[in-house]
Amino acid sequence: MKITATRQTDVLIVGGGASGLRAALAAAETGARVLLANKGPLARSGITLTAAGGMQAPLHPDDSPELFCDDIIRCGYGLADRDLAQTLAADAAGRVLETERYGVSFVRDAAGGYALGQFPGQSQPRNLFVRGGGIGLAGALAKACRGHAGITVLDDFFVTGLVRDAAGAVAGAVGLDLRNGELALLAAPAVVMATGGCQWLWATNDCPADATGDGLVHAYRAGAELVDMEMVLFYPSVLVWPPSLQGAFVHYEYLAPDVLDGNIYDNAGRPVLPKPLPVRDEAMLLLARAVRDGRAGPHGGLMWYVGDSPKGTAAVAAKLDILQYNYIRAHGVDPATDRVEVAPGAHYLLGGIHIDPDCRTSVRGLFAAPECAGNFDGANRLAGNGLTATQVFGARAGLAAGRWAADNGGARPDPAAVEEETARVAARLAPAKSGGTDLAALRDRLRAAVQQYAGVGRDAAGLQRLARLAGDTRAELAAARVPDAGVFNQRLVELIELENMAEIAGLVAGSALTRAETRGHHIRDDFPARDDANWLCHTLATRAADGPRFGAKPLRGR
Repeated sequence: MKITATRQTDVLIVGGGASGLRAALAAAETGARVLLANKGPLARSGITLTAAGGMQAPLHPDDSPELFCDDIIRCGYGLADRDLAQTLAADAAGRVLETERYGVSFVRDAAGGYALGQFPGQSQPRNLFVRGGGIGLAGALAKACRGHAGITVLDDFFVTGLVRDAAGAVAGAVGLDLRNGELALLAAPAVVMATGGCQWLWATNDCPADATGDGLVHAYRAGAELVDMEMVLFYPSVLVWPPSLQGAFVHYEYLAPDVLDGNIYDNAGRPVLPKPLPVRDEAMLLLARAVRDGRAGPHGGLMWYVGDSPKGTAAVAAKLDILQYNYIRAHGVDPATDRVEVAPGAHYLLGGIHIDPDCRTSVRGLFAAPECAGNFDGANRLAGNGLTATQVFGARAGLAAGRWAADNGGARPDPAAVEEETARVAARLAPAKSGGTDLAALRDRLRAAVQQYAGVGRDAAGLQRLARLAGDTRAELAAARVPDAGVFNQRLVELIELENMAEIAGLVAGSALTRAETRGHHIRDDFPARDDANWLCHTLATRAADGPRFGAKPLRGR
C-alpha cells in the first residue's frame, strides 16, 4: 500500500464532532483553506450525537463568569488549570449563543427567554437545553460547514497518524479514504485534533464504538504531552439491561425535585441518592458502593425510577418525550413508568492532550480541542460543560490554527516520516483471500480488564495487571494481519483502533498508578484520601524511545 493521493490545505481538522465542526468554521473565518476529515459520516457518527442535555452558560441575572469559573474549579477538586477555567467561563455565553446563528435551537420558557436549568454543582441556573441534544448541535454545525466555500469535508476518512516536517513541526496526516480504499497524505501546516475520547475502552460506557482514543494516540506519538489520563468521568446512570439498550443512559440530573423528582433504588426499594442531588463523582460513588455492598438488581445494576413522581405520569411522560428516551421506549422499556436498571459507566475523558488557552499543544503546529484535550475540567465535570467546551475551545483552536497557518506558510512533510507511517499501515495487511487475525477476543479481553482494574475502584495490584495486559495486547497485535479488502476495509480500521486502545490502556494504567491519592473520579482504594500536599498537580505522560514516561506537571494559575 502506497500514498496514491495528496491534498494540500492550510488547516486540517481531524474529527467532525461539535469541536471539529466549530474549529473548521473558526479557521475558515481567518481566510484559511480548511480540510475536515471525519472517521464516519459527518453528523451521523461520533460522541457528540450521544449528548442529550444542553450547554452551560452564565446567563442568569444572578450569575457571572466568575461564579462559573469558581464552580468549575471547586467541582473539579482544584485540578483544572485556572486560565483554562477562566477562558471557558468568560467565553461560554458568547459561544453558546453564537450557535443560534448556525441554526441551533434552545428550549424557551413561557416568557420567551431561555429555559435555564440548575444541575448539581451549578451555583446558579446555568443549563440551556439544546433542542435535539447533540444531534441538533452537530446537525446545524455540519450544515454550516458544508455550506462554507472555504471548508472541504472528507467523510469516511480514517486518519492513521500524524506526520512532521524536518524541523519537528506537524505537517499533516496520513489516512485511509475508506470510500475508495486509497491511502492519502493530507498536508497542512496546522492540524487541530478534535477526535473525542476513549470511553469505548471500558466495557460499560455510554459512547459509540468509534470512541477509541485515536487522536490521543496520534498526538502522543507525535510528541505531545498528555495529562490526567487516569481521570475518566463515570456517569452514574448508564443502562445495563436489557442487552439491546446497554450503552444508553438516563439523566440522573432529572431525578432532582424541580425536574422529575425520582430516585435510584436498591434491590430493597431504598433510595440510593440524597436530595439535593450530589455532583457526578459523588453520585457515581454512591451507586458503585451500593452495587459492591450487594444491593444491586438481577443484572448488576440499580433501579432508576420516576414512575412514583409527585409530578404525575402525564408531566413525566411529556418531559421524557425526546429522542433519547423515545429510543429507550422503542426497545420495550418505558422510562416514564418502568424501573430502568443502571450502573456507573465511562462517559467523558477529563484528561487528554495538554493545551493552553489558544489550544496549542507542546508540538508546534498541533492544536487540540475537547474532548481529546484535557486540563480544563479537573477531576470532575459539571453537567453542560462538555458541549460548552466544544464551542469555546473549538472556536479558539480554529482561530489559532488559522493564524498559525498564515504565519508559517505551506506544509512540507518529511518524506521519511510519510514513508514510515505508510509502511506501518501497509504492514498490517495480509493477502486479500487470507482470513487474517480474529480481533474480537483480544478486544473483549482488553475492555474487560480496563473495566475491572481501571473502573470506579482501583489499586496498585490491579493497575499493574492492566499495564502488563496492555503491553501483552500490543505485542500480540504487532503480528496481527487483516485482509487487503480495498474499499471500506473495516477490519483494518478495527485493527488500528485496537492498537490505539491498547496504547491508551497502558497510559491510563500508568497515570492511575502515578496518582497515589483519591480525587474526583479517580478512586484509589489503597490511597483513599485526597492529598493536596503532593498531588494538586497534573499527572503527565510523554513518549520516549523505549515506552511511556510518567510524572507530574504543575497546574497553571494555582
